[in-house]
Amino acid sequence: MSLQFKSLCILVLIVSSTLLFTSQSVSGQDAMSPIWKNGLGFSTADGKNKISLGGRLQIDTGFFSEEDGVDVEEDGVRMRRGRIALSGLINGNIEFKTQYDFTGGDADFKDFYMGFLNKGSMPGVISKIRVGQQYEPFGLETLISSKYITFAERSFTDVFSPSRNTGILAFMDPFENMDSSFALGVFKDDNGYGNAQGDNEQAVTGRLTLAPINEKDGTILHLGVGFSSRKNPGATISYDANALSSLGEDIVDASLASEQVDLLGFEAAYSQGPLSLQAEMVQSSLDTADATAWYLMASYFLTGESRPYKASSGVFSRVKPANNQDDAGSGALELAVRITEIDLEEMTAGEEAEAVTVGLNWYLNQNSRIMFNLTNASPGEASAYGNDVTSFVTRFAVNF
Repeated sequence: MSLQFKSLCILVLIVSSTLLFTSQSVSGQDAMSPIWKNGLGFSTADGKNKISLGGRLQIDTGFFSEEDGVDVEEDGVRMRRGRIALSGLINGNIEFKTQYDFTGGDADFKDFYMGFLNKGSMPGVISKIRVGQQYEPFGLETLISSKYITFAERSFTDVFSPSRNTGILAFMDPFENMDSSFALGVFKDDNGYGNAQGDNEQAVTGRLTLAPINEKDGTILHLGVGFSSRKNPGATISYDANALSSLGEDIVDASLASEQVDLLGFEAAYSQGPLSLQAEMVQSSLDTADATAWYLMASYFLTGESRPYKASSGVFSRVKPANNQDDAGSGALELAVRITEIDLEEMTAGEEAEAVTVGLNWYLNQNSRIMFNLTNASPGEASAYGNDVTSFVTRFAVNF
């Protein structure tokens, strides 16, 4: 059976299961009623049972220019993300989510977990526990959904962030009188399908965020710190990054044998009305070397909107244009700039790079946008890649 056929079967199963589930009455409750909240959903009248069908489509077009007559990069198009997701709530206290990405011809897991919401059965400081494949709690930019990130690709700090793996994760409310979040979990590196095996291979990852300023007018001060201690007996640690275009080749690539990796990340963001500032720094400490990356970005909504903030998870979320792009409005326009740098020289000599990106985001409505990114990336003079590359990427994106 081909991967494409299996992917199609999964897609049909998800959609048919949703329709079947929502066509029936839930035991002890009224029949589910359809709702639209940035996607298709169904809910019982008391809200204790819900199911939602969501997804995203992102289509990239990229053009490249290189210095010194070198021709490594190639112009092209790419289906950057093509996902379908099913999530829901059962009896008010059990959540679940399955999400699949169909780009590349097969269906990889991008979320596959169930969660237990605290309704008095767990210690008061714990708000919920999730088990399965999910994001490890590390990195502001990494944890902001690809539906909402400001640039087409995340910065060089994302090279170190562990992203999704399989494990158990507890969410807590550490301070009663301040908007804050704390998450702590134990994980194993998985293979993209939620499976992981290996003796003495595990990671402990946590993240604490505070929002000492969080006003209704959009004035926000966000501070955060993340850590991850990762045991990898006999493993070779590899870090690589392209020129911040999914169509590009790697401009830095370093490897080093290390049985222990410790990650430490610092994050800060400030938003006031249409202006937003954000910065992160991540250090990866291996047995015999350190590697670092950082970025600084700023964005401004020419049409006056603000980036919404979720204090319960310490991330920015969906932008809602004041006027959708239709007969009555032009949507929202956001201008952004970012500088980022990565240093892997202690792992492999010459492997470092910096990049500057200027972006323009046109939000047609809260479910679709068109992105334009112009990036100049410069690897170190001693890098194996060896030459600057400029890319222009356009993304057409829809999510629901």
